[in-house]
Amino acid sequence: MRINKRDVVIREIEQNDINLLYALFQEVTDEDKRFFHPHPFDKKTVTKICNSKGDHYYIMLLDNKIIGYSMLRLFGYEIPSFGIYICKQFRNRGYGTILTKWTIGKAKRLGYKKVILKTYKENIAAQKVYKKVGFVVVGETPDGKQLNMELKL
Repeated sequence: MRINKRDVVIREIEQNDINLLYALFQEVTDEDKRFFHPHPFDKKTVTKICNSKGDHYYIMLLDNKIIGYSMLRLFGYEIPSFGIYICKQFRNRGYGTILTKWTIGKAKRLGYKKVILKTYKENIAAQKVYKKVGFVVVGETPDGKQLNMELKL
């Protein structure tokens, strides 16, 4: 199936997106959770995300279905931590890069000077996207399993 990327909409998450986001979270497989586990994937968490006032959450929609999800989480700090999830059937087709670039652009517009992230060393596909948009490796986690990356804006 070929999809025109111009038909995709990216926007901030809203309170009334609870059911849409929960539907996306139900598609997150155990294999996906090996690399993407920033929070639980239950209805309570979805409700908190859709009502968040401190962190920034975004969705990528195609035909009113969420196909991607990104975030800039602050964890009480001034530098946001970036995260992204793309539905399995839309991976390796450029959607991750589109959503990553859009989210980084949003971080700039919000006035952030830098964005950070952690990625598992074996998550090569994600690292390619991050490096493509300018993230650089600045170290690794104490357990040696993940790379710390940052992007100066």
